[in-house]
Amino acid sequence: MKRSILVVMMGLLTCVALVGFAAPLKIGICKIVEHPALDAAEQGTIDALTAAGYVEGVDVEYIRSSAQGDVSVAMSIAQNFLSQDVDYVVAIATDTALAAAEVFRGTDTPVIYSAITDPVGSGLVPDATDPSGNENITGVSDMINVAADLELLQQLSDDIDTIGIVYNPGEANSDTLTNMARDAAEDLGLSLVLATADTSANVPIAAQSLVGRVDALYVTTDNTVVSAIDSVLAAAQEGKIPFLVADPTSIESATIAVGFDYYDLGVTTGELLLRIHGGVLPNEIPVTFVSGAGIHLNLDEAMLIGFEFPVSVIERAASVLYGGVSFTRVEE
Repeated sequence: MKRSILVVMMGLLTCVALVGFAAPLKIGICKIVEHPALDAAEQGTIDALTAAGYVEGVDVEYIRSSAQGDVSVAMSIAQNFLSQDVDYVVAIATDTALAAAEVFRGTDTPVIYSAITDPVGSGLVPDATDPSGNENITGVSDMINVAADLELLQQLSDDIDTIGIVYNPGEANSDTLTNMARDAAEDLGLSLVLATADTSANVPIAAQSLVGRVDALYVTTDNTVVSAIDSVLAAAQEGKIPFLVADPTSIESATIAVGFDYYDLGVTTGELLLRIHGGVLPNEIPVTFVSGAGIHLNLDEAMLIGFEFPVSVIERAASVLYGGVSFTRVEE
């Protein structure tokens, strides 16, 4: 009897030890650069796991990195994740996703991308609707409606005929969106003036070059430009023209913003990771496209440049910033 009890106790202790010392999930998270939208996507991803019961430092470990806008650094970070034998990679923005896809090609480690404009066009996946060729990759796209953004700018004033765009042609997502803007502008009868900035340090020069030449400024989900967005705002203020950015988290540095909630996008990313951790293969999950873009107005900036929003636009706004305070529309 004593021997039986001893065997049972040893078995129980073994189980406790296995549970207590189970290695936590190791998740590498890399974003191409730090700015509010990508930061929100990162936090949303982590919060999704927290909501599912994963406690950082107990059963999950996050290795967080920023490539600071440098593609070669993104590649080094991905190599570091590989050497640390992470269980999952969350790659936020196109260049970091491409780096992770290259480094983890042929491995069993899932790569979940987030805030990718065009997964197919960038070469991440062969077909957005057929994930069978994705291998170990899937994720969430933040593709925006460029044509609708330009049309909204056109609706702001009859005087808006020429729109200036600051962008980094080296960013695959930004290059795609700028080409879409060219096509949309032609259909809408608008003229575009493009100013390129290959680094964040060059954004002020590019933005300044548009002052006096355009009727409004527009920035898509270009990570290089958004990371230096205040310099674009300064150009808009100098020219006393409206500035639209396709990133609601940057509304304090624009006149008007249109887009998705990047925190929610991050939550969706985290939920995809949890599905994969639960046994679903990445190549069983097609590209997830977010929806529900809203219009956000900065009345403080509008007053500063002497601009008044049309009533029709105000009535469509999801939120307005006034006196430094954000007011969100509540649907009845």
